[in-house]
Amino acid sequence: MVHEVEPESHEDRGSTSLVYILAAITLGIPALLLIPLVGMNPGVQEGTLTIIVTFIAISAFVTAAVIEIKRLADQPPDDDHH
Repeated sequence: MVHEVEPESHEDRGSTSLVYILAAITLGIPALLLIPLVGMNPGVQEGTLTIIVTFIAISAFVTAAVIEIKRLADQPPDDDHH
């Protein structure tokens, strides 16, 4: 039994991209505001700002990689490769 996968409509892709934009705003703005707050605080240890920036950058890269892998996995298989 072959299961036909319907391609995403333009509306589905638009709503998905809106969710990604909303998630980026919701998570990105507080993260970006956290950087100067930590950097200006005199009670924070030396090197903490570097650790936070590194953590945010690695988290963004891993999240983008997972989203890309999911996008590639959700694509229908290409049967015309022989």
